[in-house]
Amino acid sequence: MTLRVGVVGTSWWTDAMYLPALANHPAAKVVAISGRRREPADELAARWDIEHVFDNHIDMFASGKVDAVIVATPNDTHASISTAALEAGLAVLCDKPLALNASDALDLARLAAARGITTMVPFTYRYMPTSQLVSRLLREGAIGEPRHMSARYYAGYAHGGEYTWRWDRALAGSGVIGDLGSHWLDLARWLLGEVVAVSAHATVFVPKSERPDGAPYEQTEDHAIILTRHASGAVATLEVSAVAAEGSSFGQKHLLEIHGSTGSLEALNDWRHVQVVRLHERGRNEPHRVVPWPEDLAASLRLDDVVDTYHDVFRRTEAMTRAWATAASNKRPCDPDFTVGARVQELVDAAVTSAAAGGAWQPVPTAWSLSTPPR
Repeated sequence: MTLRVGVVGTSWWTDAMYLPALANHPAAKVVAISGRRREPADELAARWDIEHVFDNHIDMFASGKVDAVIVATPNDTHASISTAALEAGLAVLCDKPLALNASDALDLARLAAARGITTMVPFTYRYMPTSQLVSRLLREGAIGEPRHMSARYYAGYAHGGEYTWRWDRALAGSGVIGDLGSHWLDLARWLLGEVVAVSAHATVFVPKSERPDGAPYEQTEDHAIILTRHASGAVATLEVSAVAAEGSSFGQKHLLEIHGSTGSLEALNDWRHVQVVRLHERGRNEPHRVVPWPEDLAASLRLDDVVDTYHDVFRRTEAMTRAWATAASNKRPCDPDFTVGARVQELVDAAVTSAAAGGAWQPVPTAWSLSTPPR
C-alpha cells in the first residue's frame, strides 16, 4: 500500500528537496500540503500534482488522508506541529531543530518511541559522497584511531542587514550554531562518537534591521567556533560562518580534516566542481593521495558537478527523505531519528550556553532514558 504523505510548509526547501525526492518514490506519494498562506500551497499543489490542499495542518492531520507528514516550517513551530502529528499516529520527518530547546526535543523523542512511530531529523550533509566516503574509511581503520578533527562550513547568506526570523532568538533558538553548526555537530558525533563536552565562541558581524513590528529582539550569531570533546578521547574544532564570501551555486564550501594514529584524511566540497577525499598514511614521505570513489557511489551519482551530485543523492538514491518514506511505509525505524535530533539539540543548547558564558566548557550527559514519559 502506498504511503500517503502530507507536507506542512511551502518554502523553497519544500520545493527543492522534499517534493522532488518523493516524486518518483515506489512506495510513497505526496497527497496533501498546507501552509500559512493558501496561494503558495495552491501553486505547489498544481506544480507537483498534489491532490489535497489544506489551510492548516490540524485539518490535514484529522482528515484521514495522510499516513505520514513532513514538517518544513519555521523553527519555532516544529515542536508543536510534530507533537500533533505524533499524537495523530503519523510518521514524521521534521526539519532541524526538532525544537527550540533540548527538553522539548527529548519530549518528542520519547513520544515517538512510546508510540513506535517512524521519525527522522534530516541532517543533510552526512549523505553527501565526501561524508559517506570519510565515514567508510574511518570504519575500515584507514587512519587508525581518530584523534582530532577540524571542520569548516563557510556560507554567505548573512551579509545583508535585513531582518528575518532566522536572526531572532525567540523564533530561531540560535543563529549559525543551530542552522549550520547542528549539521557539523551531527557529523562530529557520527564520525568520532558520542560528545561529552562542548565549548563555543559566537560573534555577530552584521547587525540586522529592526523587526517589522518594531519590537525589540535578541539577534543571533552569524559566526561561531565550536569545540567538542568525545567519549573516545577525540576532540574537534567546528567553524561555521554565514558571513563568508563563497562563489558557488549554493554559496557555501565544506572542508574537513581528521588526523588519526596512523594517518589523516582531508575532504573538500567546494559546491562547484570539486568534491574529493584525500588520504595520507603516517610515515610515508608523500602528499595526501586522492581516494578513488567506490564503485557503489561512482556508478549511481554524477560526480563532475556538485549540484548534480546533490540532486542525484536526494532524488534518486535511498537517502534521507526517500529512506524515511521507505522505512515509514514498512513501519520500521530509520536514522537519524528524533532521538538523534534531540541529542544534537542538547549539543546546540550546550554551545549556545557556552558562548553566552565566554566559552566555558559545558558537560553533556552521555545517556538518558526514552522510557520516561514526555512532559
